[in-house]
Amino acid sequence: GRLPEVKICGNDYDTPDGTGVRDYIHIMDLATGHILALKKIDENPGLKIYNLGTGNGYSVLEMITAFEKASGITLTKRTVDRRPGDVPTLYADSSLAKKELGWTATKNLDDMCHDLWNWQSKNPYGFSTN
Repeated sequence: GRLPEVKICGNDYDTPDGTGVRDYIHIMDLATGHILALKKIDENPGLKIYNLGTGNGYSVLEMITAFEKASGITLTKRTVDRRPGDVPTLYADSSLAKKELGWTATKNLDDMCHDLWNWQSKNPYGFSTN
């Protein structure tokens, strides 16, 4: 990685391991949801809001552990203070997207980390701007 360490913002939340729990989602699941929402707009113009997420939370430490497993790298971690406004747990209710778009997330945390590492190892500095 390009950063010397991963900062964990808070380890004193009322969660199983003390770190924040978030609804991490695979980029391909998110992209599929966006495509389905755009198709829905073509069929029925207007404003509609859909939450896209797995509906399950993973803690920051669970995410780091899964990434370490996928990459084979042990990350240097440092716990810092909570950020103002952070809540212990936050995840999406995607039931409307399932009902109206037929969309649900299909990838799990291991899939996300494996695919992230696969892309990052092939593109360590992102895409070329040329």
